[in-house]
Amino acid sequence: MSLPKTTVVNEALKLRNKLSCFLNGIDEKSVDLMISAFTEFNPMMSTSKFFKWLEDMNRKILFKIKQVPLYKTKGWYFDDRKNFRHQSGKFFSIEGIKVKTNSGNVLEWSQPIIRQPEIGILGILCKKYNGILYFLMQAKVEPGNINKVQISPTVQATKSNFSQVHGGKVPPYLEYFLNMDNKISIIVDQLQSEQGARFFKKRNRNMIIEIQDEIKVLDNFCWLTLGQIKKLLLYPNIINMDTRTVLSCTQIKLT
Repeated sequence: MSLPKTTVVNEALKLRNKLSCFLNGIDEKSVDLMISAFTEFNPMMSTSKFFKWLEDMNRKILFKIKQVPLYKTKGWYFDDRKNFRHQSGKFFSIEGIKVKTNSGNVLEWSQPIIRQPEIGILGILCKKYNGILYFLMQAKVEPGNINKVQISPTVQATKSNFSQVHGGKVPPYLEYFLNMDNKISIIVDQLQSEQGARFFKKRNRNMIIEIQDEIKVLDNFCWLTLGQIKKLLLYPNIINMDTRTVLSCTQIKLT
């Protein structure tokens, strides 16, 4: 049975005081993260309700995949060097590389690699309710997912995506990450390389920002505590790789 809201708020305040006393000099944002990590109470989306919500998302979101030959992919072509490119000159290209090294068991090899020398955004919005930090997570469909819908950051987009090279819509909530003002508190903002064995010189801006604004939560988004996300990490194919990457950038800071 869930604890009453007032009880949870009081417990959060007690925990904040204990952390402040025992961990002298700890950064306030680190305390917020720790409290959220210890909290599974969520009046907006309980953990049991989350599984029903995810099931509904999998049922409601229609997605059909058909494998086709590369030469039939619309807007893509092989250039004179046999690299596979998009007609816009954006997104990525698939090229061949030859590698030589003095490290490891294999010192020389050739492979195809995805060349995408741009910076994408992997960003999570968070907001404090009753002293507890909640994270806005997205139920996102990607064609390679085993179970169709997985939980991704609030914004998960390459520069070509959010620049609308594909002619599609701007990702929801993107403006918070591009136009940060004094109402936004930055918890994480780090540049990290994409998987270097598969991507050539691609980076992502891993971000967690806290907002003060009340925002409309779209149907395929939900607020979760860090404690809930940690619990969901125990289940296969629910929390996607990019969410894990962003959360791995959090750290306890001492003042």
